Amino acid sequence: MAVYPTLGTGLFVGTGQALAAGGPLSLLISYGFLSLLVYCLGTAVAEVAAHMPTRSGTMVNHGYRYSSSHLAFSMSYLRWYSLAMLVPFEITNGIVNLGLFVPNSNVAIRVTIMTVFILGFNMLPERIFKRSEALFTGLKLITIVGFLVMSIVLGVRGVPGTDIQGFSYWRDPGFMNQYQVSGNTGRFLGLVQCLLYSTVSFTLVPELLVQRAEENDATVRPSILRVTQIDSIQLSVLYLLSVIAAGLVCPSNHPMLTNKGMGAGSSPFFVAVLVSRIQILPIVVTMLILLSAVASGRSFLFLASRLLYSLAEEGHAPPVFKRRNRFGVPYVAVIGSAWFVAFAYLSVATSSSAVFNWLMHFLTTSGYISWLGSCMIYLHFQRTVEEQGFTRAHQTRIQPYGVYFGILTCSVLPFVNGLITAPSDTVPSNMFSAYLGIISFVLLYLGHRINSIMHSQDRQTSPLRRMLFWRQPERTEEIELGERRREN
Repeated sequence: MAVYPTLGTGLFVGTGQALAAGGPLSLLISYGFLSLLVYCLGTAVAEVAAHMPTRSGTMVNHGYRYSSSHLAFSMSYLRWYSLAMLVPFEITNGIVNLGLFVPNSNVAIRVTIMTVFILGFNMLPERIFKRSEALFTGLKLITIVGFLVMSIVLGVRGVPGTDIQGFSYWRDPGFMNQYQVSGNTGRFLGLVQCLLYSTVSFTLVPELLVQRAEENDATVRPSILRVTQIDSIQLSVLYLLSVIAAGLVCPSNHPMLTNKGMGAGSSPFFVAVLVSRIQILPIVVTMLILLSAVASGRSFLFLASRLLYSLAEEGHAPPVFKRRNRFGVPYVAVIGSAWFVAFAYLSVATSSSAVFNWLMHFLTTSGYISWLGSCMIYLHFQRTVEEQGFTRAHQTRIQPYGVYFGILTCSVLPFVNGLITAPSDTVPSNMFSAYLGIISFVLLYLGHRINSIMHSQDRQTSPLRRMLFWRQPERTEEIELGERRREN
């Protein structure tokens, strides 16, 4: 599967908070809804990519080819810093899991050790990195399969002295939790909050699905769409099985799921082994989740640095990021992307559970914007090929209705994200981190428009200006056609 290297983001720790907010049924509905959304978005992006595949097309070129350069620029950089922000998110993920088990250790030392491992792996030659990636991917798959098997064994056989037996936790404390208010309104709010908490597991997944398909086979066009469909279904099945297993073995009212109301808490699988009182398993589960966090962090830093390198290579970022060392590693892009790890050190000053939530709200909002932008590019693409008289050979029956579904969903959720939060004293910080994603995107868009105006007014730029502003993307017939169409 294309996204196995990034598998597990928010799945181990984030599902605990989502389970506590909505209950096992709400968690299952949320993951089912998001799986459908990812399939709709992934097939839409894949149709665009299959029409004219390039190795860096999904994240860079397709936006410039079919939409305005301002939208493409802001979306490319939004995806870059979102991938880079997923690195401190994964580190915080590991810190939350490890911190609750060994609460007196020095958080700064933990963050530094994980950062050194992640950065060190990304400085390896790409051939060696990809070999290690296969190793870590296998480890994460074994971890997920192991948790599934453990949940089945515990759920079917039961654990003496505990309530773990079949669907007992669906009956008590219940299949849907009441959130903030009582009654059906509270259950609905619990479902919405559960959906918001669950989104981080799917952030940027449609784009990465298609990007990997393009990179692996940029010449056989039908395979891009087909591989994206298969990978999307595989990922959805794996996620759905995982959340069903979590709801079977972990009570949704356990205080460790939210670190006693402070924010993100323990993994449902970690809580399950604690409740079952099986010796040694808590240590094993903790170490597996920690290794999975490091593995995901190193993969996200790799993806972020290569995206920044591609932007520089295409002329949309300063050329300094194209520099490689003698091993072929774009070390400047790696270091530039790694600076976002500094956000993980916020856990030194405040609870890592709260930091987890801040990063999660920012990432989910950025993910919604990226998905909405993908829908806009698809509509521009559809209109362009119709005007040029092309007959598309790579289409799915779900489009364009899937795109309309994506536009509706991704237009509403960014504004809802951050409004429904708990506990009440974290509302201002969660709202700020959620809406900071919108502000960042708007600033990127406006900044590029201003730069374009300055560039058009002064073609003869000074050396200082050439350092501060990089060249505009090369104009193609499709870009010029799109601009003329928008003017008319």
